[in-house]
Amino acid sequence: MSKLREIIRYFCQNYPNKNELSKARLTKMVYLADWKAAKRFKKQLTNIKWFFNYYGPYVDDVFREANTDPYLDIQIQKTMFGDTKTIIMPKQKIDIFNLTPEEQNILDEVINETKTLYWDQFINLVYSTTPVRMQDKFSSLDLVKYATIKDKS
Repeated sequence: MSKLREIIRYFCQNYPNKNELSKARLTKMVYLADWKAAKRFKKQLTNIKWFFNYYGPYVDDVFREANTDPYLDIQIQKTMFGDTKTIIMPKQKIDIFNLTPEEQNILDEVINETKTLYWDQFINLVYSTTPVRMQDKFSSLDLVKYATIKDKS
């Protein structure tokens, strides 16, 4: 099983606010995990080539992987503003993850740092990371390169 699938499953199983784990939030949580790993280990957890689009770091890889996972359910829900959002949830309890304790620690940190954040606070956290701050929109984000820059993000 791919590392990305393991990470997605871990987030879906362990994120406390299941109705908030939208396609966009999940993707950016994977980005934050890759960013933390790049700073800590000088390598990402996934092999995703992150791209900075209109809405920050984004790739289709995360949703594509979630959409093909038989243990995950994709639901279309309405926001409080009447828009639609795509929610990713576990279909059943997932107990076994093929992740190292160090990897799980990073994922737990991302969950703990983001679980109480409203969307605008969450996005501000993502936008405060060095790769997003230092790169122009519509460019690739080299997380390992920016992890060597001394910074508090």
